[in-house]
Amino acid sequence: MRLKGYESSVTLEPVRYELANPAGDEWDDNWLVIKGDVSSPDAEWQFAVPCLTTFEAKRISAWLRSVANGDVPVSAIGDAGVVPSLEFTEPNLAFSVGSYQGGLMSVRVHFALESMPVGQSSDERDQFWVGIAVTAADLDSSANQWDKALSVFPAR
Repeated sequence: MRLKGYESSVTLEPVRYELANPAGDEWDDNWLVIKGDVSSPDAEWQFAVPCLTTFEAKRISAWLRSVANGDVPVSAIGDAGVVPSLEFTEPNLAFSVGSYQGGLMSVRVHFALESMPVGQSSDERDQFWVGIAVTAADLDSSANQWDKALSVFPAR
């Protein structure tokens, strides 16, 4: 799945299960290694970390479609910074809406821990996110790409 704006882009792809062979534990058997390729005016980096389960990963396409429909509110900014509207068990990835304006949606992809740029620590910056201005059609396309990529990784 690729989210691409004027200055930034984020590509996310499930590449494999964390455990090659199921161990018989519904939770452990369903962790996916997610590969990311990120480009922003501040940094460019890649990562590959087990940070989403198969059932959590399915929530991303639903969230993208909800944003495309204007159904996800703009994320609040609190004392700790932007509060993501889509979070997961592992904090490596999260998503939020920055704005809806003139047919464009500003989507933020949040990164933490092993998903952050090399040399960037959470102590240096409370939050690290990349904002991307996209259209509803872009989000629908990204959601379809994500669903297709996930189809080869069913829950086990």
